[in-house]
Amino acid sequence: MTAETDSKAPSASQWLDARVQAGAPKPRAAARELPRVPRRYGQWAAAGLFIVIAVLMAGWLWQQKSDRVEALALAHAVSAGSVIERSDLKVIEVAGVDGALGSGDVDTVVGSTAAVELVPGQILNRAMLATAPVPGPGERVVGVQLDATRAPSGLAPGDVVRVLAVPAAGDTSSPDRLGSPGVLADGARVVSVDYVEGAGTGLNLLVPQERADQVASFGAAGRVALVQAPVGGDG
Repeated sequence: MTAETDSKAPSASQWLDARVQAGAPKPRAAARELPRVPRRYGQWAAAGLFIVIAVLMAGWLWQQKSDRVEALALAHAVSAGSVIERSDLKVIEVAGVDGALGSGDVDTVVGSTAAVELVPGQILNRAMLATAPVPGPGERVVGVQLDATRAPSGLAPGDVVRVLAVPAAGDTSSPDRLGSPGVLADGARVVSVDYVEGAGTGLNLLVPQERADQVASFGAAGRVALVQAPVGGDG
């Protein structure tokens, strides 16, 4: 009869201790990984910035729209002295144009006379209109041809200029005249402007009748210079 052994199978804890003593790694309980919520702070900031910019742009556009008014402009060219008809006009929206005639002024514009040469798209103001033909009684239109040194750049119909008598180009015999040039016509109005490359500027000026001959003769001799003045005068 064989002897019955009293030894029992090692328990789980004994088995684990034996493995640890043998150098085997101790098993760890599997940790449950919680789902990670992605951080969207950058996206939220970008979205907020976009909304702010959109609101600011909408406000700016609304302000620009509220500042615009309907004004009368030329649908096509009208020469000085011509009667303006309704078909000559169109309505456009503008902002920041001082003195512009509004769409409600159309009845007062139709039938008036163009005091200056009008070009397509030009916005109308009262200074461009006359109730009588141009030139009127006591007025004359004189043409002058000037180089770039004798007329301001950017002159346009309706501008007011002072017509001065100056020495001819290259004439240095009378330097005293340069200090106090004679005034041929004060308050002359530009009727039309023709810029010719290489040939200067051709202008038609509306001047008082008694000054017209002098302006014409000095202009033909190349002895005219222009100084631009405010349309409403110096006050």
